[in-house]
Amino acid sequence: MDLLRTNSIKIVGRLQSQDLQPKNKKSDGSGYISGSAIVISNLDGRDCEFEIQFYTNQLTKDGKQSQLYTSYSKLGELVGKKVEITGELRENRFYSKNGNQMASAQILSGRFVRGVAESTSDEASFEFGGFVVDQLKEKTNKAGEVYRYDLVLGQSNYGGNMMGRFTFHVSPVDVEIVHGVQKYQIGETVFVHGNLRFYVEKVTSTVNNDGGFGEAVTRTYTNRQSNYFITGGSAPIKDAEKGMYPSDVIRNLVSAYKARDVEIAEAAKDNGSDDNGGEEEPKVTSRQTSLI
Repeated sequence: MDLLRTNSIKIVGRLQSQDLQPKNKKSDGSGYISGSAIVISNLDGRDCEFEIQFYTNQLTKDGKQSQLYTSYSKLGELVGKKVEITGELRENRFYSKNGNQMASAQILSGRFVRGVAESTSDEASFEFGGFVVDQLKEKTNKAGEVYRYDLVLGQSNYGGNMMGRFTFHVSPVDVEIVHGVQKYQIGETVFVHGNLRFYVEKVTSTVNNDGGFGEAVTRTYTNRQSNYFITGGSAPIKDAEKGMYPSDVIRNLVSAYKARDVEIAEAAKDNGSDDNGGEEEPKVTSRQTSLI
């Protein structure tokens, strides 16, 4: 069964730094290289900062030196220059002991890197296909104002036995996009594309000693916004030949995802994991607003 698994990113900008290092696995001593790179792209008149993760083994399955390994080993030569990086989105699911719950980080995973001409326009975009896990939801600030909408999509791995969960955004000013995404129902297969906008800004605040004495306290912190803005999408895909996720496949993927959560939590906790109470597998219906 060919399920829709479109998942790609493309970032063009200046390579600011990289820390990729060759290492060896403790298990068998085989080589690999991993680390991250920072790319700065000027988009819509603002600088965006993208941290992109890289990993590859040194040898291919037939024992030859990996071309990706060679490319990553020379990445330092491109620092300060314009580059194009393509890859995919990846979910890092983990147990947060501080929050006493499962947590998720959405990662930009790089694959191919190449130097490009200085005249190349900066870009940061994505394409993604999967099934609707959470319908469009409002995100509001303390004043009750909507500053963003979130849509959560799921996607099967190539083995068909596990899924990833990814969040995409819609800006409130893009009324047409809001109305379009609002029509998506739980469990429907859809394709979306859009822009990556990762903003980093230094914020300084002053706390006065009201009723006290002495100088006010000044604090400076870094505020990071990672936006995956949808700019277009398909109508729900209802044809199996075009990658539609059947209901039974979605149920199996969601069940496997939840079971994996339990495994991760149990491994992270010293005293084991809470029982899920024998929760039934979710049914895919239009009345639901979330599968997970």
